[in-house]
Amino acid sequence: MNTIRHAFALLLTSALLALSTAEAQDFSARRAPNLPSYDFKKLHFGFLLGINHADFAHKSVSNLNPFDSIMVIESSPSSGFDVGIITDLRLGEYFNLRFIPQISLIDRTVNYNVRIRGFDQTQTHKKIESVNLDLPLLLKLKSSRMHNCRVYVVGGGQLSVDLASQANKKNKKNPEFVMLKLNRTEFQTQAGVGMDFYANLFKFSIEAKMSYGLNDMLKHEDNVYTNSVEYLKSKIFHISILFE
Repeated sequence: MNTIRHAFALLLTSALLALSTAEAQDFSARRAPNLPSYDFKKLHFGFLLGINHADFAHKSVSNLNPFDSIMVIESSPSSGFDVGIITDLRLGEYFNLRFIPQISLIDRTVNYNVRIRGFDQTQTHKKIESVNLDLPLLLKLKSSRMHNCRVYVVGGGQLSVDLASQANKKNKKNPEFVMLKLNRTEFQTQAGVGMDFYANLFKFSIEAKMSYGLNDMLKHEDNVYTNSVEYLKSKIFHISILFE
């Protein structure tokens, strides 16, 4: 957790430094806008750095009575990192098409409140670690440029491939230990907002967006932990800095 906090502080500090640079360049009203012809380029590239806060949208089966040892099923979010490459295609004055393949490191936990011997309760934690290759295709709708900044919204969908998926693997060391496994692929919708800042030599953006899974990620195996869950879907919040 301390590592995540340090990374977030570094990311925020970088954004503030870049923002202060852009603001300093705007201080003189007589100064011409930075990069005046930047938005007329048909195609440009860049990179993305960010953090994520990942959780599951989940639903238990409507009747838990057959699983009399399980009382409540909950999920716990965790934070991770994003890094990606930006390809941006200009469609018009206010529209861009963006393809930003990225690697996301994600940790999530499903918690089962379990009743033992009919009376005592304890928690069983099933941690799931993912390394996602995200392939989003997004439409960016921009406002008019306000000297050296503009606001925008993005929306679209993505294919997410879990490179660390355990769906096809068996736990040979301890076959009695039940591991929750996620299927390898998930389709997600994305929506977010951001702001572009035009510095002297480059443009950078601060962006916040949400990703919502559309299909059930859980591999349903014949055990009490998967049979008691109807579905697990991704629910991920991203904060990113984009340099282009």
